Amino acid sequence: MTKNHDKAGETGADSQGSAKGGPMSSPVDNPDSHKVAEIASTLGAGSFGTMLEPVLRSVCDGRLSEVGWFRTDWQRGGAVTGYATYRDDEGVGRPVVVKMPVPPCELQWMLALQRFDDVVPKLFAGGEVLGGYDMAWVVMERLGFGPLGTAWGGKEFDLLIEALGRFYLAASEFPINKEHDDHRDWGAILNHARRSVRDHALPEPQRWSKAIKKAHRKYKDWVTIWNDRPMDHWCHGDLHLGNAMTRCEPPGGPAVLFDLAKVCVSHWVQDGVYLEHLYWGRPGDLDGHKLCKELAHHRKKIGLPVDSDWAELAQAKRALLAMSVPAKLDLDGNAHYVRGALEVLERAVE
Repeated sequence: MTKNHDKAGETGADSQGSAKGGPMSSPVDNPDSHKVAEIASTLGAGSFGTMLEPVLRSVCDGRLSEVGWFRTDWQRGGAVTGYATYRDDEGVGRPVVVKMPVPPCELQWMLALQRFDDVVPKLFAGGEVLGGYDMAWVVMERLGFGPLGTAWGGKEFDLLIEALGRFYLAASEFPINKEHDDHRDWGAILNHARRSVRDHALPEPQRWSKAIKKAHRKYKDWVTIWNDRPMDHWCHGDLHLGNAMTRCEPPGGPAVLFDLAKVCVSHWVQDGVYLEHLYWGRPGDLDGHKLCKELAHHRKKIGLPVDSDWAELAQAKRALLAMSVPAKLDLDGNAHYVRGALEVLERAVE
């Protein structure tokens, strides 16, 4: 991949080369990435973006307009985002989003998926170096509507599952890289959860203590089931409504996925359970959707394999996630979510 890339629509899988050099590569953690984050955090979003904007516009051959920089609530490590316009090959100014820095794997997947329809936003420019720093950056299409939500009148989950299906079909053309395999130490997580139940003021501590005690007798079975899953899928890794938008106003579609920084090798139920667990504290928002089941049906519809034991895999992953909630209350401390996780765990240990 070139260091600075324009006319991204002309690239495809061939431009990525082998798995070693393409989207399956593990992100490189280099000193410059930490230096960039430190500078960005010190200067602030606007100043950091303004500092590098002349270089960015030069790299884009003058096609990029002035950028309005901002930092979202969820961005970490000095990353900044901006809105601008980009003059395409026909001379038309297209609304774009500028993001920098981005994880190298996100740029690599964005490039690799350009030749597929309605999977990711159009990438107008991107590179791995800017202003002398090893720093991946992108200039991509600004989607007009979203993120997906209640404006879609209940269709938002259908659109998200269909978008994920297109991602799976496209990603299936790339070799699996087992370097992305992730086996967590669930025993250590369970011990941490037990200490948290004992030492912290969780709501309903007696119920949690009882559920965790029962989980200790079952968790090794869950771990075996989960660790033995087929590792032959590329998963989005961060699937939620906030990571999908559309080009047409609600309730229309199709939806397009973005934020590919957590793409990983696993089993497709990982995406389904992850999306599902976000609603443990507010199940009514699902409006009756059974997300893993609907994802399984959609995979069959579009010709992708569905294991006969997918429901058992999903149940094992749900139980492990629920069991781990007391161990990460700093991240999952919402009272409704914690109560929902408890109920999931209680059902799993019955």
